[in-house]
Amino acid sequence: MELNLLPILNCDGKKMPIDVKISVQETSNDDFNALSDIEVVGEIVNIGGRLELKAEGKTKIERVCDRCLETYTVDFTFPIEEMMKKADGQEQENENIDILYIDGNTVDLAEIVYTSLYVSLPSKALCSEECKGLCPICGQNLNMGMCSCEKEQTDPRFDILDKLL
Repeated sequence: MELNLLPILNCDGKKMPIDVKISVQETSNDDFNALSDIEVVGEIVNIGGRLELKAEGKTKIERVCDRCLETYTVDFTFPIEEMMKKADGQEQENENIDILYIDGNTVDLAEIVYTSLYVSLPSKALCSEECKGLCPICGQNLNMGMCSCEKEQTDPRFDILDKLL
């Protein structure tokens, strides 16, 4: 979704409200699947020639739990913050990696939102904090019930550590 920045690009202190829905186009990947459009609410402010985007995104995502391997859905809210500046051709290659230099008068808002969503995801996907995971011996989902495996099996190489206690 291209966002036209021309109304605030050359007006210091001017604000542009944002209240849009970004359609989900096959965002399925290894980490998550967005199930609903991403609602974005916030604003862009021109501060001394730099455009500061501050917004919040909301969507419903589907993930696979890292402990029990069950699929779960969650309503996910994430911050969207980006500093942008119009490219004038004088930028150095490594001048400032925290600023998004834009050519022309538009920016791809969808790309910024998808990046913010991906970066905001917790590194460990858990269906709940109390998730018990899988039995390491038989693979039984311990959230569904206990298994009949012998629990005190340990690697004999670690038996020497028991003597230290």
